[in-house]
Amino acid sequence: MISSPTRASRHAPSTDPAVSQTISEKAYKLLRADIIAGRLAPGEKLRLQSLQTRYELGVSPIREALMLLCGDELVTNEGQRGFSVAPLSRADLLDLTSARIAIEQQLLADSIAQGDDDWGADITAAYYKLTKARLPTDASDVTAIELWEAAHRRFHFSLVAAATSTWLLRMDEQLVDHSERYRRIRLAYPRSTKKLADDVLKEHRDLMEAVLDRNTAKALELLRQHLMGTAEALLKRFGD
Repeated sequence: MISSPTRASRHAPSTDPAVSQTISEKAYKLLRADIIAGRLAPGEKLRLQSLQTRYELGVSPIREALMLLCGDELVTNEGQRGFSVAPLSRADLLDLTSARIAIEQQLLADSIAQGDDDWGADITAAYYKLTKARLPTDASDVTAIELWEAAHRRFHFSLVAAATSTWLLRMDEQLVDHSERYRRIRLAYPRSTKKLADDVLKEHRDLMEAVLDRNTAKALELLRQHLMGTAEALLKRFGD
């Protein structure tokens, strides 16, 4: 981590490549977090000057971060029109969900085959943490959204943690990032908070039990139903 510099030094170009890389990484993490959380809205123009003010960082690290985020497909670059937050759409959600089901089913099957007692204990602990995370009441309940998302991610990653394919795990993490952008819409604007909470916990409990029982066929089907069910609920938020 970099010690807190003065405003002037933040904007001054660094001649040290290591420092420049660290600042670029900071810009990347800040932008990525704000895009995934929806604080930078889908389709929003990302103007360098505004981002400089927002993050108190120089143009070069912000531009580098934006290029990296283009590679993650969280940002689009339209040449002279500049950078924008990647939009959300029905077609993208369906494609994303299909890809995530295909990859996570492979990872989950391998994880069930490879997982040991510690893996099982981690899943149980992650589910317990999820039961203690309060679902948000509305879009202004930011703290609840952040805590619930962290617990939800931990649970899903714990399921596939014993899988052996590093590449599939990396791809899955990227898909989860994109999925979170959509899922936060459902969290921020629930039709019935109690019903959503009951449904979510039951789906995750059933999935956990099938995984711990090493009932692979049932676990894979429950995973498919869970991911598809979330997508179907979100599709209702989009116009035709």
